[in-house]
Order: sequence, then C-alpha cells, then structure tokens
Amino acid sequence: MKSRFDTVTDSGDISLEDLQGPKIDRRTTVKLLSGAGVVGLAGCAGSDTSADTSASDASATGSGASSIGGSITAGWYASGLDDLDPHYVTSGERFQLVANITSGLTKVTPEVEMHGDLATDWTVENNGARIVYELRDDVRFHNGEEFTAADVAFSVERSITEEAPNSDLLSPLKPIDDGGISVIDDYTVAIEFEQPYIPGLIYFSREGRAANVINQTALEEMGREDFKRAPVGTGPFKVASHDVGEKIELEAFDEYYDTDENGTQLPYLDGVTIRAVPEAGTIVNALRSGDLDFINEVPLENAPRLEQSSDVVVHKRPDLNYYNLSMNSDVEPFTTKTARLGFAKLIDSERLVQEGFFGNANPEPTLYSPAHEWIYRDWEDKPQDQAYDPDEGQRLLEEAGVADASVTLLADGRTKRLMEIIQRQLSNAGLDVSIEQVSTSVYWDRVPDADAVITWSSGDYDPDTGIYRSFHSEGIFNDAGYDNERVDELLEAQRETTDRDERRAQLQEIEDRVIKDAPTAFFGHRQDVVGHRSHVSGFVHIPFQRRLEYLSTSE
Repeated sequence: MKSRFDTVTDSGDISLEDLQGPKIDRRTTVKLLSGAGVVGLAGCAGSDTSADTSASDASATGSGASSIGGSITAGWYASGLDDLDPHYVTSGERFQLVANITSGLTKVTPEVEMHGDLATDWTVENNGARIVYELRDDVRFHNGEEFTAADVAFSVERSITEEAPNSDLLSPLKPIDDGGISVIDDYTVAIEFEQPYIPGLIYFSREGRAANVINQTALEEMGREDFKRAPVGTGPFKVASHDVGEKIELEAFDEYYDTDENGTQLPYLDGVTIRAVPEAGTIVNALRSGDLDFINEVPLENAPRLEQSSDVVVHKRPDLNYYNLSMNSDVEPFTTKTARLGFAKLIDSERLVQEGFFGNANPEPTLYSPAHEWIYRDWEDKPQDQAYDPDEGQRLLEEAGVADASVTLLADGRTKRLMEIIQRQLSNAGLDVSIEQVSTSVYWDRVPDADAVITWSSGDYDPDTGIYRSFHSEGIFNDAGYDNERVDELLEAQRETTDRDERRAQLQEIEDRVIKDAPTAFFGHRQDVVGHRSHVSGFVHIPFQRRLEYLSTSE
C-alpha cells in the first residue's frame, strides 16, 4: 500500500525534493496544506473581506513596520487564560496566545511559505517517514538558557509520557525508545514515524500544536502549576506577569532570534497587555472606545457595529471549523440514531446562521468547511440526512418514541444565544426543552455528562486533528459517545497509509457516515473575524492564527 508521501511524489505535483528545507515555497506549501486537507489558507496573503479591504499591511510581509516600539492592550474573547502550557492547551483562543510565547521547528509565513522557525534546514528521508532537522545555534529561552536539540526531545517526550491532551498528535511517531525522536548532536534532531506521514511537517510547525518547545529547567523549578501561568519558551514575547483572571503582561523578548525581511528585529512592539473578556458587549465597547487596541475575536452579533466605526478595522475570513449540537448517545432521548436524526432535522441552520451568527457563517449541516477545498463537496453532493425538514423530523421522533421528550441543553455565555435559538426550534416541535447556563470555567467539565451541548472545532490545518478527536470511539473530545467501527477504521487509515485520492475518498466517507449516524447535529461553519483600532497595523489574517510579532502602533 502506498503512503501519502509516495502518492504526492508519484503524482508529479510534489517531489520529495520540493519538501526539503530550508524553506518550502508557496506553491508547494499550498499543495502540502491541500494534501493535508486544507487549501483555504492559500489566499491569506492575497485579498481579504476586511472592512479596510486589505489582507495585510506592508509590515506583515517584511517591508518594515510603520513604527517600532510602543505597547498595545489586546482583549481575548475568553472567560479565562489560566493554563498556557502548550502541551495541555486544547482551546483555540489560548493556543492563539501560546503561539506568541513558544516556537515550533517550522512555521507557515504570512506569504504561505513554510520556513524554519527553530530549524534552519530539514531533510525528508525514507519516503517521508523520517525528518532530520538542523537547528539554530543562536536561540535562547526566556530564562536565558541556550536552546539545543535536547529541548526538542524533552518537549516531545514530556507530552507523550504525561499523556498531555495534545499528545495524540504525536501518536504516528515510533515509540520514543525505538527512535521516535533522536538527538543526533546539539543542533540536529530526527523525527521518525511508523509510516510516511505528510501532516508531520505541519504538526511540528509553531501552529501545529504537537510539540511546541518549552524549557525543562523552568518547568522543573517552577512546577506545573506556576509554569502553566507563565510558560518559558523561545517565542517573540515572554510572560512578564500573569494576574490570573485579570491580565497577562507580555514583554518583547530582547534576545528573540528572528527578524523581518529587512533585518529589523522582531517583535515590533515593546509589549502587549492581554485581558480576558468573556462578555461580547464589553469587549466590543472597549475596542470602540479605545480601551482595547486589538481583539482576537469579534463576537458576530457585534460585527456590524464595529464595521461602521471609522476608527476600527475588521477582518473576516472563512475558517476551518464546524459547529454542531453534540447529543449524548448514552442518555435519553439520544440513544438511537432515529431520534438523533429527528432532532437534527428540526434545526433550521439557515435561520440559525442568520440569527446566531448574523450571516457570518456557511449554513451547511456538514463536517467539512468550504475552506477545506481539497475535500469539500457541494451541499447537494452530500447526504441530506440532516437537511432541515421539520415534518420528517417530527415523524422520526414519533418513530423513536421520543416526540414528547424533555431535554436540558447545557450552555455558557458564549453559546447561550445559539442554544436559545435551538431551544425555540425544538420547542416548536412540541419538545420540552430547557437551558442550564453555567460559567465557562466549569462548562467543559460538565460537557461529558450533559444531555446536549454546542461544540466546535478549531482552525487546524489538517482535518484529522478535529475529526479523529471528536469521532473516533477513543477520541478525547468524543463527547457524544460515538462508536462506529467502520469510522474508526477510516480515521486510522487516513492517518497512516493512503494516497491523496484515496485519502480524499476516506475523509468524505467519514463525513457521509457521521452525517447519517448523527452523533451531532451540524449547523454551520462560522467565519473568523478579528478587529483592531486603526492605529494598529501589521495584522495578517491567517485563519485562527493571531501573530503579534508583526503588529505595530502609530500611537
């Protein structure tokens, strides 16, 4: 059976030579991302649907910041940012922040090229099953210690041995004691997979989540509880202080190793104050008034207000996510597929998108976002099992014997509006539906035992990250308790050995089966929306990434 690397190589589109360091050009990176299921990033350095109609400022592409120095205050639309340990971070908004503190071996640039981050070069060997990285010899951690290959090995081994939440991204590696990661010398490290594995080049990037590098000494001296609040990495910013629940002070790391294309030291800013703001109205009003200079996410109900402000720039892009109502198959009334399909068909995703996402989403009740162009199919080419049809939904509920069921929907502040819309739609069919609202700090702890919750995937480059975790019977985010032997087989096969066309077919079969089995009721793919004051420049909108090192301020 051919591997993904064999297929890419044999296809004539990408050769192994194309994948070698010290950089992978835009054409190949786009194909690499498409091989991983994503080409929606290809236009990130091109046109944008931003309010200012520009995707990026000149500073973001390396032609110099409008000014150097200064500080800004950024709002993070989140209830808390208490845990910033990269190997334990599972929420997208926290990882957006962590990626400015820690580094990966490579990174995807604003121009959609893959360049070295902590690596200066790399060699893809053994048809893609082994990658040897040559590392920079001029990198220091925020505590002053020198970075070496041993730190890469420690970070990988720690994630695996502690079974950290992101360790599942490292599961394709050979066992550590069998060469999964090898320190060749102080500045050379080798990664070896059980099989040729094309997402490896993506997962070991700064944005890939698999093994962002941390400092062992700092972790051992601080302990996990203190380290998670102020992780010590090699990124452009270091954590100067963290007042949990209030603010995080990031300072520019004076010894950061990277520069822009003109040789200007990054980051441009001296510092960024991060404030967690969980209330939609509060974060938007603070941006409009100037109390905040940048917000990582614009609450969609407030996007029109911001777009009308002459002092605010709003950026919009299709994101690589899906939103759904996850139904717990271990509790009534969701124990049968017939009942779950009945619930799914009562949800009017078109109306939900208009009322809940204010039009800033694609309303298709499907697994893959249109931004996953390589595997995306038009709606009419997918199973219609979850298409809105209240009459058929009512019939299915009656067939399942749950037409008069009582359901409690779990919500937090961010999901309450969507849940209220779903509540009205289900109640219109005669169901007894209530909402229990809890704080976001306890929301995810309550999810496994809830009747039904709204869940979503983050903007991961490869769809494997989200779908394996959510729909494999042993997936860490399989809150619905979904268990389908064929889907498990497909999820495992698409990870390991398949050519690109076969992988597309497998991923699409996974989508078809999940839609038909309805462990979740899909209702759309929201846009990624970011806002900042007009005096802030340099933001490049790569979906779900928040690069702060290129930001500058004219104030």
